[in-house]
Amino acid sequence: MDLYGLIHARYILSPRGLAMMREKFTLGTFGTCQRILCDRQLVLPIGLSEELSTSRVKTYCPRCQEVYVPRQKHLDIDGAYFGTSFANVLFKTFPELYPKDGPLTYLPTIYGFKIFG
Repeated sequence: MDLYGLIHARYILSPRGLAMMREKFTLGTFGTCQRILCDRQLVLPIGLSEELSTSRVKTYCPRCQEVYVPRQKHLDIDGAYFGTSFANVLFKTFPELYPKDGPLTYLPTIYGFKIFG
C-alpha cells in the first residue's frame, strides 16, 4: 500500500497526472474550504511531510492559504501520498486555477454599525 502511495505522489507531479488532478480539482472532488469567508473555494489535498506515517493528508485552500484537517472522508490517507509540493506545482502549471482575490474580510458590526477602534 505504501509503495503505491509513493508512486502516486510522483505520478501526480507528471504532466498527465497534473491534468487528471486539474480535472478533479475543477469538479470539486476534494471539497471546499471550511471558512465561510472563502466563499466555498475548492481545496486540494496536501501532505505536510514526505515521510510515511508522519501525518495524515490535509486540505489546502488557495484563497486563504491555510491548511485544514479534512472532513471524515479522507482521514485515513497518509499525507506522503500527495507530498508537500503538489499544490504549488499544480498552480504553477495552471495559473488560471489560482483565485484572483483573497478571502473576504470580516467587519465587526453592532446593529449594522461598524465598530472603530
